[in-house]
Order: sequence, then C-alpha cells, then structure tokens
Amino acid sequence: MSGLVVYAGSGVSTVDAKGRATIPAELRDSVQASSGANSVCISRHPKLPCLIGFGGAERLKLRADVEAQWQSALNRGVEFDRELAGVTASSIFETNFEASGRFVLSPMLRHFGKIEDRAFFFGATTHFMLWNPDVFLAEAPDGYNAVKDELLYWLAQAGKREK
Repeated sequence: MSGLVVYAGSGVSTVDAKGRATIPAELRDSVQASSGANSVCISRHPKLPCLIGFGGAERLKLRADVEAQWQSALNRGVEFDRELAGVTASSIFETNFEASGRFVLSPMLRHFGKIEDRAFFFGATTHFMLWNPDVFLAEAPDGYNAVKDELLYWLAQAGKREK
C-alpha cells in the first residue's frame, strides 16, 4: 500500500439494476496504488448528498487521525469522544472491483448517495466523489462549477455514443 496517493480525473459510469458501476481508469489506478489490490472503500459524504471513495491507505489514515485527536485531547486535558469521532470512519464499506474497475454499490449506499442509473466520479485529491449527475448539477456547492463543466463534457460524450 502507498501512503500518498492523489485522486484526480473524472468520468461517468452507468449503474445497472444490480448496482454495478465502473471506477474510471485514472481513479482506479490511484485506488489500486493505495490499497495494493483491487479493493475500494466507499462511504457517505459527511455533509453533501453523495458518496466518497478511496483506497486502504486512506482508511488507515482515518483511524490514525482519530487516535491523534484523542492523544491531543489527553495532552490538553480535555474530553474527547473517540466513538463519536470514529462514526464516519465506521461507516466505510470495502468491496473488491474487477480489473476493469467494475464493482457493486450496495442498495444502502445507492440510497444515501442518491445514485440511480448513472454515477459521476471525480477526484478530490485525498479521495474521489460519486454523485448522481442530476443531483450534482442541481445541488453541488458553487466551488464545484469547474467540475460541473467536466460532468457536462462526459454527459455530452455519452450522448454521442448513444446516437
């Protein structure tokens, strides 16, 4: 496993009735480098109506971050609830993916991520995000406007292939 991976790139994947989606190649390479295998971690985003994904090294870093926060609180003599701090980290689901990047999104993750028949993947440096494209266009914060242009590009490309 690699300790420092940058998640960059974007793409749109169809999501079939069984929840199968495909991680775009650029992001897949980063996940493989982080995990040392074809394994991806998927979780709910703590604030936005989407999902986040990353490899095994980032999952271990989350655990180390909670421990560092706890030690810091002990050193300062303040209370720290490790259980509450670990809630986000405990809602991470790890699944394998095929060499092509295809993996299964559980019905629960699809529900919380509002993912229907398509998923928009894009790198956010320390992880990647998975959005329902329609939800992203309607609800993504203003700071994501450049990423909206990428999504519109991918949707136009998909439209050309369907003709």
